[in-house]
Amino acid sequence: MSEQIVSLRNSAGHALHCMFELPPPGAPKTDLGCVLLSPGVKMRVAPHRLYRKLAAEFLERGIAVMRVDFHGLGDSEGDLPEQQLDQLYRQVQLGRHVDDARTALRWLQREHGLKRFVIGGLCGGALTGLLASEVDESVVALYAIGIPVVLDASGQHESQNMTQGQLRDMRGTYLSKLMNPSAWLRLLSFKSDFRSILRSLFPKLGAGAKGKTVSDTRVPPPESATAANLNPKYAPAMFGLLQRNRSALLIFSGADRLQFEYQEKFVAPWRAALEKFASLLTVEVIPQANHVLGDPAWMAQARVLTGRWLDERFK
Repeated sequence: MSEQIVSLRNSAGHALHCMFELPPPGAPKTDLGCVLLSPGVKMRVAPHRLYRKLAAEFLERGIAVMRVDFHGLGDSEGDLPEQQLDQLYRQVQLGRHVDDARTALRWLQREHGLKRFVIGGLCGGALTGLLASEVDESVVALYAIGIPVVLDASGQHESQNMTQGQLRDMRGTYLSKLMNPSAWLRLLSFKSDFRSILRSLFPKLGAGAKGKTVSDTRVPPPESATAANLNPKYAPAMFGLLQRNRSALLIFSGADRLQFEYQEKFVAPWRAALEKFASLLTVEVIPQANHVLGDPAWMAQARVLTGRWLDERFK
């Protein structure tokens, strides 16, 4: 495989240092490229070198891969002003790095003649890819692992916005500790999160307010009230992607709250509307996996799901 460091300039003049890989000799020829974007505050290789491992599924199918460090992250230039992590995540969720993603797309078009792109990655990288698809017609598919649907830094205690799936898991954990003396000692030391404990035992207690209807013509009216902390950019971007006949692979980890949030805060309010796009939207869950697919077995499953989806959509 041919691998090289590439330095780009975003619209603000920051140097974005990226890694670009060409497929091996003999691989199929295609005008399709893949762009994997920085997840959260991590750099372009992602946790446990996730992107390097997943890139192999694209490369062997003739799809060149670029891994991008956003400005202010990894090796790229620039500073991020936030002092708190949830505030930084909020800005990512609102589209801070869309311009960086488009800078990579333009370079690949100009320098390598690629015309169509699969874009995304893990967590914030997946969401940035989705938001970039709204403003760049060259994006033909979203590749998302653990994509978030909520907006951080809401000012509410986290227990107020927990999904029923999260509360059910937490309730089981607390009930299993009833006969554990050390758990009672911690409780009596007042170090436990009492609001979360009470909410898990009494799910309707302290539930967050319901959100407003999303006022975007691309978004069908929800069938039920939306969550107060649903990212207002998520539903318009996802429905916009599907309405343009673009496909998406969403991979979730079974032990990750993000799969509960996706199902309860996005799918549930728009279940009937989403059924119309069943042929475009592929959703997979890797049982028991954590957010970053830290176990080799989980990584192997992710590679199988990725390869299968690529063969179905782009062979």
